[in-house]
Amino acid sequence: MDWRDLHVLAVLHREGSLAGAARALGVNHATVSRRIAALEESIGHKLVRRLARSTPLTDKGREIAEVALDMEHQAHRIERLVHAAQGTLTGRVRLTAPPVLVSEIIIPALHDLRAAHPGLQIVLSANSHLASLDSGEADLAVRMVEPQGRQNIVRRIGSVTFALYASPEVAGLPPHQWRFIAFDETLAHVPQQRWLEEFAGDRPLDLLTGDFHSQRAAAEAGLGVALLPCVMAERDRNLVRVVQEQPEARPVWLVIHTDLKNAPAVRAVADLLIGAIW
Repeated sequence: MDWRDLHVLAVLHREGSLAGAARALGVNHATVSRRIAALEESIGHKLVRRLARSTPLTDKGREIAEVALDMEHQAHRIERLVHAAQGTLTGRVRLTAPPVLVSEIIIPALHDLRAAHPGLQIVLSANSHLASLDSGEADLAVRMVEPQGRQNIVRRIGSVTFALYASPEVAGLPPHQWRFIAFDETLAHVPQQRWLEEFAGDRPLDLLTGDFHSQRAAAEAGLGVALLPCVMAERDRNLVRVVQEQPEARPVWLVIHTDLKNAPAVRAVADLLIGAIW
């Protein structure tokens, strides 16, 4: 048995589809299918049902995949323990954070850390997706949603305020003529979106995007009024704040896996984040 094939089965089970497994593993569909076929041949059992539109696991496939997921979890724990045992500020630290915090706060704050510790490699993922620390997707995470999970160290490290901004031309229009730039359906649930919908009332939300950077660009272009993070918009000379009303600030949380809480490199990055965001 090739243990790497078990990992492919575990990822297929977790992702739920060949396409999802291929994306997670960074390979193509054919490679996933070939690995699963090799595993089936080596253990003498059918593990997936190859249907026209899906590849669900068989009962035996699910049973083996659950064991493989546990093996994957333990392998990630070994990686974390080795990482934590390193006594110097070298090696790799994987950090994930919302894109707006990465571009506006974290990247500008990294210069001094990199200068002081040139042997430290930071893998920085600007992603709204809540990366799993348990599965090894990140060592630290900055989130604007309160984290859950008993295996993590969680600390509130600050907050993000929002306000309404527009180009000077749009800001000069009567408020009843304003049109609004908002999130699309992927982020329709976030608190500031609900506040914006209530503020707009009968006025149209007619340009919808999935990220703050697109919303800022649209506001700069005179396409409407956008609810933006103040840390992003206040420094933008092409935008002006249009009203004093604003939603409640969103808290920012730092999450560290408990196995890495004493790793010097992880601790250094955590201290940087606390100082930059607080």
